[in-house]
Amino acid sequence: MAKRWRSSCSEKDNKGLDKHSSIDRIGALPDDLLVNILSLLTFKEAIATSVLSSRWRYLWTFVPKLDFDGGESLLKVSSKGCTKSLLNKERSAYVEWVDHVLALHNNSTVEEFRVFFDLDKSYKDSIGKWIRYALARKIQRLELNLTDEFYGRRGYDKYYDFPYKLLKRVENPIAIDCLKSICMNCVNVSGEALEFFLCNCPLLENLSVSESGQLSSLRIISGSSRSLKSLEISLCHNLELVEIRDSNLVCFKYEGPRINFLLENVPHLVEMFIGGIITKHMEDVVSLISSHQTRLEILTIDFLKNQVYWEETEMFRSAVKMRNLKKFVVKVDAYKDYKTTNWWAPEVVERKVEKVTKSKYVHLKEMEFVGYNGRISDLEMIMHFLENSVLLEKIVVDTRNVIRPALLFKEEVEAKEKYLRTRVVKQLRNKVAPPVNLTIL
Repeated sequence: MAKRWRSSCSEKDNKGLDKHSSIDRIGALPDDLLVNILSLLTFKEAIATSVLSSRWRYLWTFVPKLDFDGGESLLKVSSKGCTKSLLNKERSAYVEWVDHVLALHNNSTVEEFRVFFDLDKSYKDSIGKWIRYALARKIQRLELNLTDEFYGRRGYDKYYDFPYKLLKRVENPIAIDCLKSICMNCVNVSGEALEFFLCNCPLLENLSVSESGQLSSLRIISGSSRSLKSLEISLCHNLELVEIRDSNLVCFKYEGPRINFLLENVPHLVEMFIGGIITKHMEDVVSLISSHQTRLEILTIDFLKNQVYWEETEMFRSAVKMRNLKKFVVKVDAYKDYKTTNWWAPEVVERKVEKVTKSKYVHLKEMEFVGYNGRISDLEMIMHFLENSVLLEKIVVDTRNVIRPALLFKEEVEAKEKYLRTRVVKQLRNKVAPPVNLTIL
């Protein structure tokens, strides 16, 4: 009897448990909360939830962040030889996808709108329609990345020209006063258009422009957006002048040719990035940061040339005194001590480690070496800081690939990184000792 009772009770408990577990507690949540949850997913993941049930079918259409990331399609084009016909096929599919989503989208406001695909002028009508859709919904962050990285340089004449004049139409005004961030890559946008945004977007904090052939000058002066905190300009090779006066700018990043800079009364500027052709001349780098060096807290220099001579570093040290500097990043290619068997896996030349000029670093506590390839020059750099840093506590050696890892075979990347980590251990295990902590990534 007891045995039969236990069996009956167990069956009853199991039925109750099955009934309890079948309840869709997440689906029972309010729509607003579910939309917030979907906003934490990638946009494609949010759309995929539409197949869960009728309850979920259209919830994604209320997500306020529209991120049209076409990276997977671009990688597919690249892996199959990147032919023009294949690229055009993927372009058409991408445009159809964006049009379909916007036709179904139900939210009256859009916080973020991002386009990421290789599109040229032939799609200007579609892109203009998307921009108008986003701006009409009080967009806060706009990103147009019409990259041509996967098909090679096409020239500025093929880039999409941003039709900013559509924003000035009196008969059909579009609200842009909610914009907080604008990012444009491979989009021809003029200085006049950017200055229009600066004067008419009182909340604009971040402005980024890359590879614009129309940008010849940019003036940010008193009367422009006082809220602008971050400005990034890169690879705009027709640019001749950047003038910034009476601005609350905090971060300025520039990568490109030698141009005329005028930075006056920028009291909050604490972070700078300098890269591109301008770094071929150390005097230009020094000139750009000289009037702001006492306030700088973060400085990054991405040298285009593959060798920086110690005479240049001594000139930099003697001319620049950054009392408040907390983080200093230097990017440079090194290839003089190895021959290349292929572009990502150098055959390291075994030569003796050489001493470099002594230079005491009395405040340095942490050093990070990214892109360590096991070259002797890499080891020399590590040893230089080990021998000349008084308060050094930590060294991070990062062997992970930093050059377009998504386009490499995973097995090859992992094999190389494993080899490099083994090499780092052999090179440094007897050289780094407490109190310095060595971390290998």
